[in-house]
Amino acid sequence: MPSLTEYLTSIGSETHDASYVDDTGTIRIITKDERLAREVWKRALGYEENVDNGNGSMTHRVYPPDARAQTFIFERREGKVVTAPEPDRTGNLLDNVSDVARHNANSMARKAVDDSDNPTT
Repeated sequence: MPSLTEYLTSIGSETHDASYVDDTGTIRIITKDERLAREVWKRALGYEENVDNGNGSMTHRVYPPDARAQTFIFERREGKVVTAPEPDRTGNLLDNVSDVARHNANSMARKAVDDSDNPTT
């Protein structure tokens, strides 16, 4: 029985449903692997798009560069092992740092209280 990696490799080499228009204006067929790579690059660099609101009007959206996609590309190109992304957490980086600092401070306080309750002298 083939492994998951073998299936992913096989499926990735299949033709993607959408075609690609290169810089010269030539339309060409691409594989699913190439489509995925182009999506990662697009997200890494940031992009803009016009989205149909469904009522005949369009909204212009700007997506800033994604640091995770940049790190993914950099690490792949450097030959580093790329791990699965962590699930999105609510809050921003400062909130996460604050939570870690609060946890560490609480742990130190608990340890100090425990140590004062059980002196070793």
